[in-house]
Amino acid sequence: MGKRMLIALVVALLVAGGAGIAAATQSRPALSAHGPTRVSGTDATAVFRVGDRTVRQVRYQDRGTLGYTFVLANDGRLPVTVTGLGEQHPQPKLFRYTGIEDGHGSEAFTIPAGERREVRLSMLMVSCETLSARAGSFATHVNLSTSRAGILEDQVVVELPEEVHTGSPREAFCPRATADSRPPG
Repeated sequence: MGKRMLIALVVALLVAGGAGIAAATQSRPALSAHGPTRVSGTDATAVFRVGDRTVRQVRYQDRGTLGYTFVLANDGRLPVTVTGLGEQHPQPKLFRYTGIEDGHGSEAFTIPAGERREVRLSMLMVSCETLSARAGSFATHVNLSTSRAGILEDQVVVELPEEVHTGSPREAFCPRATADSRPPG
């Protein structure tokens, strides 16, 4: 009788474990972005509301790195390890995402279930020579590469808490602009 009970217990544990793994593989990590926010790498920034949108305007600094700091929350039931940036679609015209790190400078970091972590998204400000002067570009989301339990890898799109906006400067502040590099307008 004891042997049958042990076998039944092992089978029940295997079924329950398999169901948990199956449920985890069918759902993506639940990550969300929140404030407070701050920026570095620009000499001017302002935050304003347009209807239900919050826009953070930053001054473009050609080939400068903008650091955008916000809070990343794990709203799921499993710990999530952020392993880096995924491919960004669509790519903002004036920003190239170059990295993400936690408050300790780690490029790969784990956020336990139900917890939050301050993170810094680095963006290189580039390509003003391809847009007409004063045309703008928005960074609204980031695609993160993640891992759960060391085996469940995924890409998660996280909407930023603010729409980060910059404008293409006039020619004097866009050193690579030429007479024919920018579209008319």
